[in-house]
Amino acid sequence: MRLPERIGKYEVRGHLGTGATAIVYQAYDPVIERTLAIKVVDKARLDPYESKAILARFRVEARAAGRLQHPNIVAVYDFGEEDDLVYLVMECVFGRPLTAYLQGEDFSGEPVKCCDIILQVLEALQYSHNQGVIHRDIKPSNIMLSRDGVIKIADFGVARLESSNLTQTGDLIGTPSYMAPEQFAGEVADQRTDLYAVAVIFYELLTRKRPFEGPNSAVIMHRVFTESPVAPSERNALLTTVLDGVVMRGLAKDMADRYQSAREFEEAVRRAMQHALVKGRPDDTGVPKIAPNILQAVRQNLAATDLDPNMTLPGVGMARTVPPAAGRSVDTPSGSRPNVLFVDDEMRILTALHALFRQQYRVYTADDPIQALEMVKRIPVQVVVSDQRMPGMLGVELLRQVREISPKSVRILLTGYSDLASIVGSINEGEVWRFINKPWDAQELQRVIGEAVDIASTLPDIPAWRMPAEARFDESILCLDPRDEITPHAVRDFGDRHWVGQARTLEEGLRLLQEREVAVLVADFDADPAAVKALLHALKVAYPQILTIALTSAADAVLLIDLINEVQVYRFLSRPLNPLQLKQHVEAALNRYHMYKTSPGLLRTQQVQPARKVEPTGLSRTLFQRLRSRLPFANS
Repeated sequence: MRLPERIGKYEVRGHLGTGATAIVYQAYDPVIERTLAIKVVDKARLDPYESKAILARFRVEARAAGRLQHPNIVAVYDFGEEDDLVYLVMECVFGRPLTAYLQGEDFSGEPVKCCDIILQVLEALQYSHNQGVIHRDIKPSNIMLSRDGVIKIADFGVARLESSNLTQTGDLIGTPSYMAPEQFAGEVADQRTDLYAVAVIFYELLTRKRPFEGPNSAVIMHRVFTESPVAPSERNALLTTVLDGVVMRGLAKDMADRYQSAREFEEAVRRAMQHALVKGRPDDTGVPKIAPNILQAVRQNLAATDLDPNMTLPGVGMARTVPPAAGRSVDTPSGSRPNVLFVDDEMRILTALHALFRQQYRVYTADDPIQALEMVKRIPVQVVVSDQRMPGMLGVELLRQVREISPKSVRILLTGYSDLASIVGSINEGEVWRFINKPWDAQELQRVIGEAVDIASTLPDIPAWRMPAEARFDESILCLDPRDEITPHAVRDFGDRHWVGQARTLEEGLRLLQEREVAVLVADFDADPAAVKALLHALKVAYPQILTIALTSAADAVLLIDLINEVQVYRFLSRPLNPLQLKQHVEAALNRYHMYKTSPGLLRTQQVQPARKVEPTGLSRTLFQRLRSRLPFANS
């Protein structure tokens, strides 16, 4: 397929998918430097008898989705017409539709994952229904799963068309297996019609089968009207009966017998999750919980002037970083050299990097980001080092796409200046492993890339997608929050699924870390940047699985670079606090924590070195006492 160069003001970068009437491209807005998706309908290729209805549906979709602003709904930014093209400019979701997971990944033994999917769908629908928008075409192909496990619903505002051909193909109205009885009967659909489709998807996730199946839409329609579905627990012997009533009510033939709102459906799911969903479920294994002696371990790390590099903290096994082993690389034959890719628009930079590393690694270079992405698709690359400022694509965006193509590649951002926005973006969007400034120190650069190659060589297979951590009381979110700024939002968004704690003092925070399995720590970094940085570093040394989110108003680029390189801060939040961004970052952190539990080998990317020689001020020698006396936290 030949790609158009531009659509309107947008540069076309690639092909994402093709439907019955539309093509979706990946595009780029050069004005605001944002990657987008553009859904395009070519009017010249439409059936003349159906073109008017299809184009009307497209415009309805633009109006309906354009008024919806929700983290679980694909955002629509623009609508336009150009010659024979009509197009919709949308958020580009890096992920796959739920259809792909139903075909390739079996969730039937993990009902909590199924519940997590459904809860996100219901949250989006509750919002859209409150805005007066009924989807009318909820089905797996319209539900995207982002790389962080976040649900994104697409194709809002479908107009109900009477064409039987369109109904059967599922292009405009829906696939028959997900259609409610009132849709088959030609009656007006409302929010309960959407909820019926959600119940069908829930059933399918739990059992790997749809409640009503058949060789054609006529058979399916007959069964929808006349038969009662088999309970999920009868089709999946692993399940208890807890979810049977929840799903079966959603599938009720009479709209009055179903859930009357998405919120009611959501509450039923949450109540069910308080009980055992799998028969005889074994205890979880993997990443250990926070050990009882964490208070002692963290205090020791904080108070040490110099830590022995071979020291193992009490109760904590630490994997040491070792020099890169020759020939040990991901997906490369034994004895071959690891592949390292450098991307920069300046050839002199690439030439210098090639000369510096060609003896140790098989070095690839690219002076164009698109060329670099094509290379990553063809070659198993262990480490990708990218410049930030390049024509056509920022390094942050390039590394984000590299993560999609090759999740086992370790990513490093190389830049010639300390641009605050790029630093924050590099961690919040690209999840880079290290940040290196130009001009670089050759020995330090060799050390960093050697460590990256070694990490890449030991990473296990990384699943393309994982759901957030299971809703358990002992998997906690801790807010280091002296100003009561973070905790109220965290309690509102996560308090019904996770324990959310607030610490106004460092003593209180350390005590809570001792008592609970903390997955995510959200810290007010402005209280005392140097002291809080030392605390976060100490925690990361002892327990690399904890994901830290720093809230800050700091404009100190050097300090933020240190937080990336030395503390492995997972996300940054800028003041004034954006509650929606906080929610998204915590959800992403819970998802990553769950990934560490199921694949503990991934923790190699989170380990940091114990504190090196301290500053002359002797901060670390008396840090714990100083934290209690100097921080503007209320003393306990």
